[in-house]
Amino acid sequence: MGTPESLSGLGAAILDAIPLSLYVVDRELRVVAWNRTREEGPLGRPRAKAIGRTLSSILAPRGFRATLPAIQEVLRTGRPHESTMESRRGRLVHVRRLPVFDSAGVSHVLSTFEDITDRRALEMRLIASDRLAFLGQLVAGVVHEISNPLAAISGCAETLATIASRAPDEKDRREAREFGEMVWKEVTRCERLLKSLLGAARSDPSAVADVATTVTMALKLLERHPAFGRVKVVARLPPGLPPVSIGPDSLQQVVVALSVNAARAMDGKGTLSLRASATKRRVVLDLTDTGPGVPEAVRDRIFEPFFTTNPRQGTGLGLPIARSLVRGSGGDILHRPRRGKGASFRIVLNAGQA
Repeated sequence: MGTPESLSGLGAAILDAIPLSLYVVDRELRVVAWNRTREEGPLGRPRAKAIGRTLSSILAPRGFRATLPAIQEVLRTGRPHESTMESRRGRLVHVRRLPVFDSAGVSHVLSTFEDITDRRALEMRLIASDRLAFLGQLVAGVVHEISNPLAAISGCAETLATIASRAPDEKDRREAREFGEMVWKEVTRCERLLKSLLGAARSDPSAVADVATTVTMALKLLERHPAFGRVKVVARLPPGLPPVSIGPDSLQQVVVALSVNAARAMDGKGTLSLRASATKRRVVLDLTDTGPGVPEAVRDRIFEPFFTTNPRQGTGLGLPIARSLVRGSGGDILHRPRRGKGASFRIVLNAGQA
């Protein structure tokens, strides 16, 4: 393998038969082998223009700077080197640098490049599926335990409402009744949500929600949320929106989850915009904030169960559960990357029959 000519026969045919992009360099980083797969694709280069030339004259400067340390390490240590990198086209590539020995030691380095984007995506889907299955078991195990304190909270709220009804001021009595009813409604909603999570895949196809009413209630609940201390909320909900095919509790849960995530991302100050629009078959609700946005490196993972960029405040379940609720009703939640600051999520819902 010492010279290019030595690879013109069976050796070159074997390298061409390997379904990976690969090349071989000697200790002076001269290319002595360049297989057929390496010639193909938008970034390929004909073998005749590679054999005998130094790697620095073939690769782009940035690529050569990234490649050189790995090859030098293999030449120095005689041990393989593996890494995963992202190509300019956004593909994940697994790179192997393998030592080739002769009687004097490492004489060449064989570099192989394997596109693992689709395989990695499949692995992530399987992991997410396993985690969602675990989440279902977890919810089934704790729903009874959570229902007990919720029942106690509901009883306490009724007792407080009774006590507050004796207040001498009519305004105080009215506010006490309103907040008592709100607590009772939220406890009841939590109980329904816990039960619905046990069978999220069996969503009620007849359930419908009024978008404007549900979003308005969700925002009212968030007024006293600690994360919304200095957050300005701008809601544009045009009149005449058709009902959507999802339960009101589920839609409220989705809006609250996305809104709280946005407020935390903005560190409690900024603007959260909600805008709804409709076509004949779909209703779209866009939530946009003025925070730092979702880092590109984690965009593919934000809907994975238990993945969170803020472990001090989040469990990594809000977005996966929200998407599960929406998808169970035939809709979807999409992250929409923005050029400037901020994050944007779109809730797509099917129009239903009132």
